[in-house]
Amino acid sequence: MKLYYIDEYIGKITNIEGEGFWMSGRIHPTKNIVKFTDLFVALTDEDNEFRPEQYEEAWLDDTNWFVVDEKENKRGIDLPAVYFLRDIWWKWR
Repeated sequence: MKLYYIDEYIGKITNIEGEGFWMSGRIHPTKNIVKFTDLFVALTDEDNEFRPEQYEEAWLDDTNWFVVDEKENKRGIDLPAVYFLRDIWWKWR
């Protein structure tokens, strides 16, 4: 699978596992992930108080995030959580 934000390819997702609406995997990022790094750190740092006003409103809009499978099928996801070790978690919309 491939992770996209609008039309930006963020990375390839491998080792995909899931149960129901919840999914996880390993992301192999492209250089496009760099601009989202602070957002992903803030979302996944339990000691951090997340402040949505610090980020572009469009980044927090779930309708802008989706994955594309190997057959080029596009499916919407909620804003993904990308952890330091490049683990990714998301929920289907």
